[in-house]
Amino acid sequence: MLGDDNVKKVAICIVVGLFLLACGCVEEKEEVEVETGNVEFLVTDKVTEDFDYVNVTFSEIRLFNQTGDNDSYISVMSENKTVDLISLNLSHINESLGVAEIEVGNYSKLWINVSNAIGVLNETKETVNISVPSGWLKIQQLHLFNIQKGNNTITVDIDLENSIHMFHGGEEYKFIPVISSIEHSHEKKLQFREHNRSKIRNMVGNREPAIDILINDGVVKNKVTLNANETYEFNASGTLDLDGDELTFSWDFGDGTNATGAVVTHSYSDGQKTYQLWLTVSDGQDEAKWHVTVKISS
Repeated sequence: MLGDDNVKKVAICIVVGLFLLACGCVEEKEEVEVETGNVEFLVTDKVTEDFDYVNVTFSEIRLFNQTGDNDSYISVMSENKTVDLISLNLSHINESLGVAEIEVGNYSKLWINVSNAIGVLNETKETVNISVPSGWLKIQQLHLFNIQKGNNTITVDIDLENSIHMFHGGEEYKFIPVISSIEHSHEKKLQFREHNRSKIRNMVGNREPAIDILINDGVVKNKVTLNANETYEFNASGTLDLDGDELTFSWDFGDGTNATGAVVTHSYSDGQKTYQLWLTVSDGQDEAKWHVTVKISS
């Protein structure tokens, strides 16, 4: 048990503490409230005349903080969403891909992932799959999106006419998103809007080349059979680079020989053998690779 002196000391300490707290000399720790704003992502489209409809599946949206750290981002979409972009254009409406409540401040990058596309051709009414070589559309500009408290809206207008390309002699369609305009608005004012094609192009992160190749003007699948001692033309001049970068082409024919250039010729001397043919295309930043199994008949 405490002695009388100790009891008095404890009592004095309690009284002094209460007095100091009442005078404001001892501050209570207060939790700092983080201000947040609601962000809604909308997508719309510039129509294309080649298709009756084009269904594009968006799978994820990432908004990065101002540091540009690829490990620090807000993911907006909770599930895949498929949108008929042509219908949006004809109806003059936008489609919401997701809404998120995030901390206010500057965000430097917006990444949109497209996982699938399918369309119906206008003339033949044929349903065609449209492959997506690179799913990420990366919009990257420092302090581009200043998210404020309240309701924020980011709208991306996809130019469908220039996003769908024909490859392999017109037998395959590929979807490589091209933006015609981008807008960020707050409920009180317009924050940012850009529709200059060249400026938007500079905001989009580099995309790897989309390889297109023909052998003797014929479409190439995963496997091809060629005749021994016959010279073939390997033509990759249809390879597309949306960023307009100069491309380099490196061929490895699998038989110990190599070549460079968009269009090359080659012959295989040994019959009854199988080779692995590789093409690497570089735009100076990223590389794309194409591969086919070549069976040689005698």
